[in-house]
Amino acid sequence: MNEEVESPQDESALLLKASAKRLFETLMEQTPDRIYIKDRQSKFVSVSKALAQRHKFRNRHDIEGMTDFDVFSIEHAQQAYDDEQEIMRTGVPIINKIEKETWPDGSVSWVSSTKAPLYLGSGRLVGILGISRDVTAETIAQEKLARSEQLLREQNKIMRSDYESAEHVQSVMIPGRIPEVKHINLSYIWKPMTSVGGDIINFPRNPTNCLLFFLGDVCGHGVTAAFYTVLLKYLTAHEAETYNADPKHFLDGVNKEVTGRIQKGFVTGLAGHFGHRCKDGSRSLFLAHAGHRQFLVYRKKDQRIHLETLSHGTVMGLPGCQASEVTEIKLHVGDRFYAFTDGIFETANKNEEEFGMQRLITAFEKASALPIQETLTNVFDTVEDFAGSPNQQDDITILGFEID
Repeated sequence: MNEEVESPQDESALLLKASAKRLFETLMEQTPDRIYIKDRQSKFVSVSKALAQRHKFRNRHDIEGMTDFDVFSIEHAQQAYDDEQEIMRTGVPIINKIEKETWPDGSVSWVSSTKAPLYLGSGRLVGILGISRDVTAETIAQEKLARSEQLLREQNKIMRSDYESAEHVQSVMIPGRIPEVKHINLSYIWKPMTSVGGDIINFPRNPTNCLLFFLGDVCGHGVTAAFYTVLLKYLTAHEAETYNADPKHFLDGVNKEVTGRIQKGFVTGLAGHFGHRCKDGSRSLFLAHAGHRQFLVYRKKDQRIHLETLSHGTVMGLPGCQASEVTEIKLHVGDRFYAFTDGIFETANKNEEEFGMQRLITAFEKASALPIQETLTNVFDTVEDFAGSPNQQDDITILGFEID
């Protein structure tokens, strides 16, 4: 004979027949929440097992008749009492209030507390029904996060201040003093990718009083690269104090000092000086490079731009590197010399197509009738239009000389 199996409907019926007292007792014994009922004097009438255990009572009935003043510090007990009396005065519950619990032993915990007025069927207010859930771990985590965020804000504030200081220093330092030489028009554009960058251009003073220049590009960009430009500014100025009209010797001297000081990087450089003016107004430009081989020359006679490439030379900052041999470039009245960092011709558009050297040559040719500074500005704008974005992809520096 088969045993009868109770249906879900039968189980529901049995549950409904159970006394409300039994259901209440089961809830208070098994719930993980701290549930309590207090009378109008804020004395515990009934509590859940979880609450009693939290207060180290073996039996949940042992706490009945006590108040918060018996189990908490006065600080927390007084606040809880005041809140409960306000609820009974106004009838307005407290919902999910985060409360700090301070214990007699000095420890602290946090709970999400809900307290509501408790009414009889007659409508008479008889006490408080409360539920507390421990949120200590979450609260501590939130406090740590808040402290971390505050620390991050403070660090970002310091970083922004340092960044602004670095920007100011670099803008003063690069290019620094602009020499004035008769019959040579000098122009430049120096635009870091961000507020600071790794390109450097300067005109160090030297014993021969010639127009000496250095154009450099530190590997990378941003603040780290910008710091190295400060070093290069100092080293080029120091090396120029004994300049002997030899740009190769100059670059090798800078390289000797910079090698080992730039971590995980290198520097490309181009250096040169102008010789004395000849009777026909022409001048010789003496050049050497360290990984910076190409430049452009505009010849007024044929109104064309010519791409020039210097002899072999290696970058600075790596052991065993040397600058190229010196090359002499003859420039006549109206001729121009253009040097630049790779950020300009490596600029890419949205299709990842680089501007390239040929487009750069064409841009300079189209703008050559303009005054030299306007020429540089026009070329830069052409590159920017090609990229289709106001945000540069690398530091860009252009240097121009015109024989007048």
